[in-house]
Amino acid sequence: MNRKELLNKNLSIQSEYETDFSKKSTQLNQLLTTSIVTGNMELFHQVKNEAEQIKDIQVILDEQLEVQKLYVASTVASFVRLAIKQGLPKDIAESAKREFFLNIAHCLNKDKLEEYYFKIVEELIVGINKYSLENYSPIVKMAIEYIHNNKFRFIYAKDVSSAIRVNRSYLSKIFKLETGQSVTDYIHHVKMEFAIELMESNFYKFNEVSELLGYANYSYFSKVFKKIYNKTPFEYMKKLDC
Repeated sequence: MNRKELLNKNLSIQSEYETDFSKKSTQLNQLLTTSIVTGNMELFHQVKNEAEQIKDIQVILDEQLEVQKLYVASTVASFVRLAIKQGLPKDIAESAKREFFLNIAHCLNKDKLEEYYFKIVEELIVGINKYSLENYSPIVKMAIEYIHNNKFRFIYAKDVSSAIRVNRSYLSKIFKLETGQSVTDYIHHVKMEFAIELMESNFYKFNEVSELLGYANYSYFSKVFKKIYNKTPFEYMKKLDC
């Protein structure tokens, strides 16, 4: 039995009119869970396509909209916990969860909720493949965790090596080897990615974002941002608004 036939078997309903909510939600949940655990985007897309074709997700969400939202929010919470176990840094996962919950709350119809349900899983898989700590040695893993947990402070590579009690030169060498970036560049990338989230929220001015992330002044923050994205924060956000 090939993969497609297996997916059909796992996702298909026993009869055209069967509406076994519990069974269907469990089957779909298990397959999406497998996609997250393995970080397998190809499997995710196959599961998504098969589910859409046989309308299993409609059965799962065949309730009042507010009930649907509760189901999806509960499932999302479990997916996020799983993603953290698979190596997605906790601060990134928790930030994503808040955004997920906000979007779920603002969904106005079943179609949008269905679309977002799958988008959530896809974003978690992307995040795991991008940030997963499972691919790194214990030393680099500790360094990455420290950097993410201290993104609101201005820290140097020496602060990271001191915090995890590793020789700075050795950390620099192994960090570059495993991540492809220097410790300093990684610190700035983490801060800039979070800066974009803060700016997109429209709650903070550019200089406030700079201050929140520990930069001494906006000029330096803007310089680092432009080095990474080839645009100033203002230019970057203006392009998003176009």
